[in-house]
Amino acid sequence: MILWKNGILHTLENEHDVHYQMATDQGHIIGFDEEIENLTYEKVVDLEGHHLYPGFVDAHLHIVGYGQKLSKKDLSSMRQKDDILAFIKTHVGQGFTFYEGYFDQGITKDELDQISNEKPIILKHNDYHSLTVNSVVLKHVNLTSDSGFLTEEDAQKVNKTYEVYDHEHIKKMIKHSISSLQSFGVTGGHSDDLYYFNGYHDTLTAFLEVLEEKPFRTHLLMHHKIIEDYKASKHPFLDQNKYLQLGAVKIFYDGTFSSKTALLKDHYKGLSHQGIRIFEKDELIELVKKIRSYELPLAIHVIGDLGLKEVVELLKAYPPKKGLHDRIIHASLADLKTIEMMEDMPIILDVQPQFISSDLPHILSLFSKELAFIYPFKTYMKHNLILCGSSDAPVEIPNPLFGMHQLVFRKKDGVVYQQEECISRFNALKLYTTYANVPTYKTNRGLLKKGFIADFTVLSEDVLTMDESSFFKDLVKMTIIDEQIVHHA
Repeated sequence: MILWKNGILHTLENEHDVHYQMATDQGHIIGFDEEIENLTYEKVVDLEGHHLYPGFVDAHLHIVGYGQKLSKKDLSSMRQKDDILAFIKTHVGQGFTFYEGYFDQGITKDELDQISNEKPIILKHNDYHSLTVNSVVLKHVNLTSDSGFLTEEDAQKVNKTYEVYDHEHIKKMIKHSISSLQSFGVTGGHSDDLYYFNGYHDTLTAFLEVLEEKPFRTHLLMHHKIIEDYKASKHPFLDQNKYLQLGAVKIFYDGTFSSKTALLKDHYKGLSHQGIRIFEKDELIELVKKIRSYELPLAIHVIGDLGLKEVVELLKAYPPKKGLHDRIIHASLADLKTIEMMEDMPIILDVQPQFISSDLPHILSLFSKELAFIYPFKTYMKHNLILCGSSDAPVEIPNPLFGMHQLVFRKKDGVVYQQEECISRFNALKLYTTYANVPTYKTNRGLLKKGFIADFTVLSEDVLTMDESSFFKDLVKMTIIDEQIVHHA
């Protein structure tokens, strides 16, 4: 039995409900304050006046992909073409092939060929749906592109050709990723990894082995291309053990803004197209029918407003088994009619608030018409939709405080974008705690209550009252999972 004392413990049942000491035993909360004064403890943890919350959860990321990014050269802070080309030229000679987080500055295949026409060069765009590559890569994977720009299936073909890792390397990337997440106060994550690297069996085994020694509440989506492997494995839906779940089936419906492949109602400015659909309609319907026959829910990537409308209509026509819910990942653009349609459906939205600061204002120039609902988080909540906060790491840094800042302030370089869509600090906290746990189907996560799991995030300041600048400080004092302190500042 452990006593956690001398802290300010935010239950998140309401904005003002706090305790000052708490008892846990065998991974669960057993009481607070006066009711635990006469108990005997094997361990006492002094919280030193810091603020303790239910453990932060990232509801959509790529754990292996984030671990991979941490081991590669990162271009995400660079915005000048000449600087990027000079950086690549320096590191190609050191054997680096991949360069992560590239914000498109118009670099072409020919410019990469000038750096090297012998060694492969692959620039991963910041949306992680697109690549720019040199001729060496195109020849090796038997693709053609005048500019070297590749997206969606062609980009995946390159990734699967060049990103080949043995089992131990996959484990190393998972460990690296989890350690970083824990340093941000993250106690759990919902991840999409089982298709992109070593396939279902090896990647799942790697997770199971890592989680035996490194606690982290892991919920893995299952890409539709490995669903037959899942069925053959006879693994149950959801709980594999106390740290690992298998969740909904992941499908991509459209692309991204930066690739101009997100499916819009109106065409992109200066272009004649509206984006893409990954599937033909009949093909997708058959896939959804098959997944429903397995009694599994869906997790669908969709960014554009037309894409969201069509996805919602599809889910309404082919609903999940009673008691289950589908997940829509991103839902960056919407129209009011689609939002109203979702209100009475078993749908949860996995949203990425940091996209506001990454995308705005420059993506507004992509659209031929002004948009009423772009990242409309408050509007979604007004229509009783459950929003789960996430980073989509490695696309964004998986620090929940960065996401909370955008939920509350919607600000970049001092400019506020659509202030009417800002939400309260309390609700911002709920997105990364209470609501982010809803897709686990567990009813004892995301609050501080008797019987709830002992996963906590301890900060030196209070999210509900601290200065705006504090959202960008290193506030994490402790990360606790299953009563274990897995990160201590």
